Amino acid sequence: MDISNVSILDLPDEILLTIFKKLNNIDLLYSLMGISQKLDRFACDFYFTKDVDLTTVSSNDTSNSRLDVMVDRFCTYILPRIHNNVACLSVQASLFQRILHSSNYPNLRKLTLINLDIDTASHMFNKKSLFIRSYKHQISHLVVKICDGFRCRPIEIIIAQTYVAIFTWLSNIQYLNLDGIDGNRYSRRLLRGLSSMICYSSSVAHLRIRIHNFDDCLCLLDGRLSRLHTLIVKLDFVRHSRIIINNESTLRKLKCFSPYVNRPTVSFDNALVPVLCRMLNMEKLTLSFRVRRRNSFIDGIYLTDQAINYMSHLHTFIFDIANDNTIINAHSKPSSDDIRRTFIERGHHVDCYIDYHTDKIGRCHVYSLPFTMERIHYITSRFPSGMFMNVRVLRVCDIDRSFENTFFAKISCSFPLLSELTVSNTTERLEKPSHQWGKSKEASSIIEYSCLVKLIVLDVHIDYVEQFLSSLNTRLPCLNKLHIRYEHLATVTENFTRDATRINCEKLKCIIFEYDLHLVQSRDFYLYFPFL
Repeated sequence: MDISNVSILDLPDEILLTIFKKLNNIDLLYSLMGISQKLDRFACDFYFTKDVDLTTVSSNDTSNSRLDVMVDRFCTYILPRIHNNVACLSVQASLFQRILHSSNYPNLRKLTLINLDIDTASHMFNKKSLFIRSYKHQISHLVVKICDGFRCRPIEIIIAQTYVAIFTWLSNIQYLNLDGIDGNRYSRRLLRGLSSMICYSSSVAHLRIRIHNFDDCLCLLDGRLSRLHTLIVKLDFVRHSRIIINNESTLRKLKCFSPYVNRPTVSFDNALVPVLCRMLNMEKLTLSFRVRRRNSFIDGIYLTDQAINYMSHLHTFIFDIANDNTIINAHSKPSSDDIRRTFIERGHHVDCYIDYHTDKIGRCHVYSLPFTMERIHYITSRFPSGMFMNVRVLRVCDIDRSFENTFFAKISCSFPLLSELTVSNTTERLEKPSHQWGKSKEASSIIEYSCLVKLIVLDVHIDYVEQFLSSLNTRLPCLNKLHIRYEHLATVTENFTRDATRINCEKLKCIIFEYDLHLVQSRDFYLYFPFL
């Protein structure tokens, strides 16, 4: 046999199948479809076509001709040939309309839309749209990630209308994920348009949603979602509510509840706790919140007596609880060991630290271990360290003490996969960071944040800008977005000429200045930041 004439088509089917299963199915479809009948047979097999993930292909990237060609090929040739097999589709929302019009998908059940802009959402989720008319009884799993940064009320209204439309028109939804960017803060209730007299999306069993306040959450628990067993909510506020839940069917059926609250609340005891103690069949509870102005720290005794004891089926309790501006009796101030013990004695593995700002005012931060959330409430210089492999977003803040080198080294080790860091501290450092090459420490003592993409240093003393931007102190190999005060950046970089800060700044693609300054920059500025 002449080996030089052997091609891939000569390989046995079993070997080809083994090879193809190791490849990305999108690459496989794009590369093999249309070459030969044998390769077509493999490429069109249900194994490779049931789950189509096109999230890496974006029609917005018109500068990349290869992506344009890929989009055209999928929409005009590949998808029309495999459309009957597609059961799960993940796509950049900007591409979805083309895909929707390229063919019909009679077996499509799961849809993921990434980076959905507001305009597309408003046109897509209404009763006259092609999507609703074609798939309102067909889609059982829907993931929508709305990415627009926004501040204006009309856009919030569109988001609210989109939420209501999804609940109203998609009648067979079982898994629904309506997630937005955590940085966006809504100024109004988003579920105000849901009538309590109608049972919307009664098939929804698993719901993850980004909403405004606790009233929105109560709307989801008042019985209208009759099959709901898992509710994961990200919300801005918990306030005392006038909404009364008379139909407890959803509360009693709920098995998993995870409220993540962005802003501190004074209403934990009279708003959230009374709802928790009615969730009698709860199996997994996750609590992430900050309380303020209580007369004592929330500890294991309080949570057990007020909520956990009512949940006889509970097997998993995960929490991240910060008590801010708590008024403490100066003669009986609890220590971190005291708080920790109240949880450990009840079977919870936790860590805890306490900041006493005065004899009567303190902050206690207690969290379960291992820590599984992607965010943790802001930490101070009292943070005891640990390993937080899941945390991607972090804020460090202290109003009493400066952050020194040991603290920043602790953060680097404790949060190895951190991608976004906010530093808030206006206290001048005791240990001044190195400013010159001759005074630098050994390379082994330079702190590295190997995954950090975004750094926010607005509310800080200039010492912390020096700490992070100078390569004599810190390595930031992936940094591409910086929020900073203009005068701090100009000073630390010596008007955009300093070599010691050039390394950490050279990959920046976005710089946002305080007060949204629009300055005419010098030639040195653009040479210093070549990717802006």
